[in-house]
Amino acid sequence: MLASLAAPGFVAAQPEVIRDDVGEQVRIYKTPEERREAGLKYQITRWLAVSGLIEFEYLYQRYSLYDTAAHSSDDDFSKALQLGMELTPWSWVKGELIYEYDDEANRHTLDEALAAFEAGDFELAVGKQYLPFGVYFSHFVSGPLLEFGETRDRGATLSYGPDERLDLSAFAYKGRAEKVESDGSGWGWGLAAEMSPFVFGSFGISYLSDLADSQDGLLSDDNDRYETRVGGLSAYAILGFDRFEVTAEFVRALSSYRELEPDRNKPRAWNIELAFYPRGKFQWALRLEGSNELDGAPRLRGGAAVAWRVMRNASLTLEYLRGTFRRGLADDSDERALNKVNQVGGQITIDF
Repeated sequence: MLASLAAPGFVAAQPEVIRDDVGEQVRIYKTPEERREAGLKYQITRWLAVSGLIEFEYLYQRYSLYDTAAHSSDDDFSKALQLGMELTPWSWVKGELIYEYDDEANRHTLDEALAAFEAGDFELAVGKQYLPFGVYFSHFVSGPLLEFGETRDRGATLSYGPDERLDLSAFAYKGRAEKVESDGSGWGWGLAAEMSPFVFGSFGISYLSDLADSQDGLLSDDNDRYETRVGGLSAYAILGFDRFEVTAEFVRALSSYRELEPDRNKPRAWNIELAFYPRGKFQWALRLEGSNELDGAPRLRGGAAVAWRVMRNASLTLEYLRGTFRRGLADDSDERALNKVNQVGGQITIDF
């Protein structure tokens, strides 16, 4: 819910940097939502705060192929800039804008643009936003395979949080996918619930009316047209004990898309990670994940990552992942079937 701030004022001294007391813990985000909220916040006025984030990311993948001793490889170096603006003119309303530039795709994006209104235990968020379908935990450079379900659209989300142990949400949005012979994008909807019944754990479940509305574009080759909607289900659990944390999550289609090939028309994926937070500037993590009928994705993948807080506003993450593919579900650029993959990656994150 929104924090209470004074009424707007245009006179301000030097911008104030708002810093969380992070002690010696690594300042690393572990969900896409935390990434959008990352960056040092500069209080420009009593009602306006801005923040920024820069990422440098490198990935190298070496593939083995079916029916040949040859190998295939791929590498990628990308740079991204994120700028955030938070407006809080009154205690009951907040505006949020997030701009992102991706150097690799040379793409400028208004990632989020929304207004949130609070009344008691209720909050209504309206505008371009990421919908509360899935959480997508990760301590790695590479996002988990189940990120295929992440969904961003124009819409409205109504949340109810009577206390810190329960948060319920209902949302409606203008989706990218539409019914065959329709003259415009249809409206989608969804529900989400998050519960924290224990001090050491939280659980959540969410439903999306059509998984083809996700950013992965499951039906993009069919012009985002469907005969019948296919709903999506996501659930997660997070448990913390002392300096250890375990996260588990899955995303799946609830039925099959008639438009897709039989071996990839009902995608689903899961991810389990174990993180260790020792005292000091390092963080360690292990991952095991898998997918089924997810086009181009490994059937099973696992590995390790380490993060190092180089300084208060900069961190370095390194990872190694090894995966295996189901035959015929993933090809290289020469349309040769992939068998296994070894992947190393690095990411530098700078808050400003």
